[in-house]
Amino acid sequence: MTLQDRCRRIELLIVDVDGVLTDGSIIYGDNEVELKVFHVRDGSGLKLWQQAGKRSAIVSGRSAKMVAIRAAEVGIG
Repeated sequence: MTLQDRCRRIELLIVDVDGVLTDGSIIYGDNEVELKVFHVRDGSGLKLWQQAGKRSAIVSGRSAKMVAIRAAEVGIG
């Protein structure tokens, strides 16, 4: 069975944020600002997944405004 055949059966892709969509780092700036670095290829992959008619979601154990911003950028609402 090819990768395409296996992926065809998946309807919902759920990924964690820290360590999956990021490198797992949490950077604190001045005034206790928390920063995360997202890889552009993950966003591209999520967009291609959605263009194929599939749904996606993200989960995180931490609440962070930048996660909501990134989710919106990649079409997860």
